[in-house]
This record gives sequence, C-alpha cells and structure tokens, in this order.
Amino acid sequence: MARVTINLPTMFADHHVLKVRGVLSTLQGIGDVYASSAWHAVIVTYDDDKLDPPGIEKALIDAGYTPDAATPILADLGGQQFKDPAWDVLGARVTQTNEADRKMSGEFRRY
Repeated sequence: MARVTINLPTMFADHHVLKVRGVLSTLQGIGDVYASSAWHAVIVTYDDDKLDPPGIEKALIDAGYTPDAATPILADLGGQQFKDPAWDVLGARVTQTNEADRKMSGEFRRY
C-alpha cells in the first residue's frame, strides 16, 4: 500500500469532504481516505498495483476538484489596514446601557 497527499484548495466545507470521500471510495484499490476541509487536503492510501496518483487526481478532476500545489489566497489586502486609523484619534469607544433595557432583561423580563 502506498500513500499520497493531494492538495485540494476548493475543498473548504463538509459537503466537499463527503463528495471527495465518495468519489475516491468508488475507485478500485483505494484503502483509507482522510479528507480535511480545514487543511484543504486529502490523504489517500491505495494499492499501487491497481491505482496510481494520476488516476486518483483524474477522478478528483472529473468530480470538479482540481488538485493544486498551493492553497488559494482568498483576498489580497493590497495595502489595506486591519484597523481604522480614526480609532487612534477617537480613543476608547464607550457605550452606556439604557436603563429600560436593563429592567426588561434577564429574570426581570416583562411581557
């Protein structure tokens, strides 16, 4: 048995994991399949006499999951700042609770 790790940047949710596992489990020679949407990767144990990595990748491509060597960049910040500079000028943000809201909340709630 051989093992291969394939990066799948478009596998980012549980329903993608289920589909990838379903596609790979139908192939002859597949052993274990570990698919992770968190790591965008699938680790496949397979019988190298019956199957090879290009055959596994072809099945994934046919299912709509193109293997890629790099994880996609979802957004380019392009110089964008994480924090608005106005916060440094304005200081701390302070809010006050309306007393009517406090009286209507928790165990004192009135309908």
